[in-house]
Amino acid sequence: MLNGTKYYSTGSIYADWILVSAVHREAGQDIPVTVLVPTSHSGVNTLDDWDGFGQRLTGSGTTVFTEVPVDPAHLTPRDAGAPHGSVLHATYQLVHLAALAGIAAAALGEVTEFVRGRSRNLFNPAVPARRDPVALQVLGECFGTVASVRSTVLGAAASIDEASTAMDAGLEARDLLAAGDAHVFGVQGTVIDAVLGCTGKLFEVGGASATASGRALDRHWRNARTVSSHNPAKYRQ
Repeated sequence: MLNGTKYYSTGSIYADWILVSAVHREAGQDIPVTVLVPTSHSGVNTLDDWDGFGQRLTGSGTTVFTEVPVDPAHLTPRDAGAPHGSVLHATYQLVHLAALAGIAAAALGEVTEFVRGRSRNLFNPAVPARRDPVALQVLGECFGTVASVRSTVLGAAASIDEASTAMDAGLEARDLLAAGDAHVFGVQGTVIDAVLGCTGKLFEVGGASATASGRALDRHWRNARTVSSHNPAKYRQ
C-alpha cells in the first residue's frame, strides 16, 4: 500500500497516472523505489493548491495517497549506485528548456503586434512605434534571443536523441548518455538568462502602457521565472 504526500506534483490534476518516489519495506530493509499509480483510485486525492506567481495552469498541486494498492509490475527499485542508463532526467530538463523557448517566442510575437498597433512612439508623436529605432532595437535583440534559444534547445535535443538511438540499437551508450546530460544541464543557465532578459526587456518598447494589466505582458516573465525555478540552474552548473 502507498501512503504519503507528494508536494509539487506537476500535471497531476490532469493525469490518469502519477509517478511517485517512495520507500518500499522488504525483508527488513527500506528500498527506494519508483511507483506508478492510477489517479482513479479513491485513495488518491489531488489538490489544486499551487500558488506560484507563474505557470498557474501546470496543475502543480499537492497529491495525498491513502492506502493506495500498488501493482508489483508498477514498482521499480531505484539503485542509486548503478551507472546512469537512461535519458529520462535529461529529457525532463529538455521539456523545461522547450517551455522557456516557447515562452520567449510567444512574448516576442505579442510585443511585435503591440508595436505594430501603436500610432506614436514614446517621445515623438510624429513617428509611429514601428519606425522607432529604440523599439526596433528591442525587437531585434529579442528576435536574436528567440532564434538562439531555439537552436540551443534543438542542439540539446539532438544530443539526447543520439544517446537514445544508440541505446535502442543495443550499443554501448555510457559516453553518449553523459554527453546528453552535460549538454542539457550545461545550457540550462544560458537559456534561462537569455529568456528572462528578453521577457523583462519587452516593456522598453512602449513605456508605462506596456505594463497595462489587460495586456498581461508580465505573465511571460513570471512564467519563465517560475519554470526556471523548478530545477535551479546554479545546481546544474
